Amino acid sequence: MDEMNGTGDYATNKNKYFIRFVCYIIVFAVLALGIIVRYGMLMLDPAQKREVPEYTRAVITERGAIVDRNGRLLAVETKLGTVSLMKSAISVKNPQTNTDELDMGICRNISETLSPILSMTPSEILTIIRSTPTDYVVLKRNLDETVMNRLKAAKAGILDEADYERINSMYRNNENARKKAVEDAERAAFENRRSLDYIRADIFASRVYPEKKLASQIIGMVGRDNDGKEGIEWSFESELRPTSAKSGKQLMLSIDVNVQHFLEQIAQETLIENKAQSIMLTAMNPYTGEILGSASLPDFDPNNYNAYPGATWRYQPALYAYEPGSVFKIFSVAALLDTGAITENSTFVCTGRYSLVNPAITDLAVHGTVNAERIIAISCNVGVSLASDRIESRVFYNKIYNFGFGQRIGSGSPSETTGIFREENSRRFKPTLAIGQGISVSMLQMLQAASAIANKGMMVQPKLVLKLTAPDGTETPYPAEPVAPKRVMSEQTAASLLRYMQAATEVDGTGWRAAIGDIPMAVKTGTAQVAEGGAYSETDFIASCMAIFPTDDPKLILYVVIVKPQGESYLGGRIATVPIRKAAEALADYLKLPRGKNLVEQQPNTVYFNEEPPLPLLGDVMPDLRGYSKLSLIPLFEMDSGYIIQLEGNGHVKTQTPSPGAQLVHGDTITLYLE
Repeated sequence: MDEMNGTGDYATNKNKYFIRFVCYIIVFAVLALGIIVRYGMLMLDPAQKREVPEYTRAVITERGAIVDRNGRLLAVETKLGTVSLMKSAISVKNPQTNTDELDMGICRNISETLSPILSMTPSEILTIIRSTPTDYVVLKRNLDETVMNRLKAAKAGILDEADYERINSMYRNNENARKKAVEDAERAAFENRRSLDYIRADIFASRVYPEKKLASQIIGMVGRDNDGKEGIEWSFESELRPTSAKSGKQLMLSIDVNVQHFLEQIAQETLIENKAQSIMLTAMNPYTGEILGSASLPDFDPNNYNAYPGATWRYQPALYAYEPGSVFKIFSVAALLDTGAITENSTFVCTGRYSLVNPAITDLAVHGTVNAERIIAISCNVGVSLASDRIESRVFYNKIYNFGFGQRIGSGSPSETTGIFREENSRRFKPTLAIGQGISVSMLQMLQAASAIANKGMMVQPKLVLKLTAPDGTETPYPAEPVAPKRVMSEQTAASLLRYMQAATEVDGTGWRAAIGDIPMAVKTGTAQVAEGGAYSETDFIASCMAIFPTDDPKLILYVVIVKPQGESYLGGRIATVPIRKAAEALADYLKLPRGKNLVEQQPNTVYFNEEPPLPLLGDVMPDLRGYSKLSLIPLFEMDSGYIIQLEGNGHVKTQTPSPGAQLVHGDTITLYLE
């Protein structure tokens, strides 16, 4: 009985295994049939090898705009298109070599259809397809909305408005010819649509810099992935492009575009005239520390930054460290006066040579008996070296360090040098420091220290950023907790230094070429040998000039540094004073500083400005935007409205296209003309 049960179980299990085997065979056959059918479909219609999304958006968070202190756009996000294809989608198997090769018939159809849309010749397109080593081929980048709309219409097999307008203009006086041309074009568009099935069109967020090179080192740029690479774009990456928000914050710089234009033009002229390696020219408000303009050449265009050397991308006034030379004497004398090491009546005899160090410190002339004022006015090396003998090294070091040297500024620029400033236990330390040698500084450090002279002894921090504005309108000043002015010298010492520097603009002073006549100016010039490889160059120099004006009520500090001039002169009193005078003339008029030939009219009455109404939303009907300022229009660029916004000019909206009340269709272009 047990044997019979065993035989029965075996038969039952055998049947189960057979049924299971048959099921596997059926499933395998169905899968194989599906693969064969799919392969056949791909052979009959290669376009089905992949699905090509018509438009994709690559970046979710929109980067906040960067504007100048008056709201003028310096960096704004826009949407640009990229046209590409996959070579594997337009390839066929060569039966002889058993390798994939481009189907040249399809390639020619693609190139001929895309040629008028991309403004490229068919051969250019074919060359790109053939020469690209990867499967993914980019045919063209940075395409505006007009081109992308033409491509969209072509992929759909229809003509866009531009095509109709072109045909209508060609046959304006011949209706029959016009109709036939339209029919032929529509037929061709429909027939050519299949060749564009292989084309991918992507819309990416792209950064545009409307002012091109202007303030480019301050602003910086973004990379291909829309991430900050240099400048403010990099240091404020988390604010401009937060990962947890749809839109980034708008950032307002301290610079004034017009001031920046003046300074960059003057800097360019100076660079060429003196055959210099580089130049920096900056204007700063001594009370607030706000940088109103800062030229640094050579510079670059952030719209095409890869066409320029990497060294031109970085903001040199914050990064470049150099020996300041004789301009530094104003801080040396300030330290000596403020500590009581010398007084205004202390005198020193300049024989033209200070021999207590080796090599000796020399002057270009024998100046005789000098006091603090004459040391500054005629830039006496021997006089200030003798004066430095009256102060202890540690006291001198601490006082100079208190001016901010050897420390980062915190201006908002991402790359700030501390410079090189160390106390040394040597005989040379004090006299060489007193003449601006043995220390390296940045332009921003010099401006920060100079603010104390202009601001009655109170030093303020230079700043490049004023505030951040969130998409909801919430404003945050930068820095969020402002750095309070710091007293680094007495009010009396600051007043004395201004008087000494004004004496430098007199006939026998080193800074007379910087004076503009009808505004009292405080000036100090400098010439420094370039220190390289542990030694001072005999051929390379740095010429500089600092100006604070008006002397009786300072409103502006100007500072220029000319690196390695190779022209007729390398002396700061000769060549650095000229751009200071030009900049002072231009900015005095622009900023309406009181001056003898351009008095500022005092108005006793208060002027009130009407606030602009809230910016209307863009819907299906075109709103009336006339009268709105350029600054108030920025939200139009930051909202995902589906329309293309274009601005022409500056000021307030004078006219607009479409006109108020017109119907809007998704993708329409809205152009606002400002005056």
